[in-house]
Amino acid sequence: MLSITGTSYFIIVTLGAVLACGLMIYLVKLSGPNNFEEKTTLNHDLQWIILGTVGAIIIQFGIGFLDSLLFHSTSSQNTIQLLLMVKAYPYYFIYVMIAAPIMEEIIFRRVFFANLIKPTNIYIAGIISACLFAFMHQDTRFFVYVLMGLWFSFIYYKSKNIYVSAGSHILMNAFVLTMTMM
Repeated sequence: MLSITGTSYFIIVTLGAVLACGLMIYLVKLSGPNNFEEKTTLNHDLQWIILGTVGAIIIQFGIGFLDSLLFHSTSSQNTIQLLLMVKAYPYYFIYVMIAAPIMEEIIFRRVFFANLIKPTNIYIAGIISACLFAFMHQDTRFFVYVLMGLWFSFIYYKSKNIYVSAGSHILMNAFVLTMTMM
């Protein structure tokens, strides 16, 4: 079995994620808009990205604080692990801050959420995609990730543009990692 560790591993993961992200963006473009997506203006998108980011930060810290009070959960192990990896391998930042949020938005919002609306409804689709999003993060703060998934589904649905929720996700991750590093 091939054993790759250290710098080689993180270079391969980063490059693979960038390639996968590019392929996913290409496939989204190739498939065309779904039922509720529309062509939007830059001003519209920027307004929704700002709203999405602010809401995500409030959920991340506000619900995270309540989660720690009610359930005595600790800091997000997912965030701590990612932070340690970015400190050790700075180029891994590209994966954590750009590729992963874009891929998560395409998978959990554009694939799961958007495709589940028609056979179920918007609420069930949001809950299912948010729960899958939370399970994928494998973190003790499951409820926080469910609410984040619901929020990003709301932003995607209302903005009518998957890249708006991806932009909000990227900016929220950047803010959280920056605050955690301080």
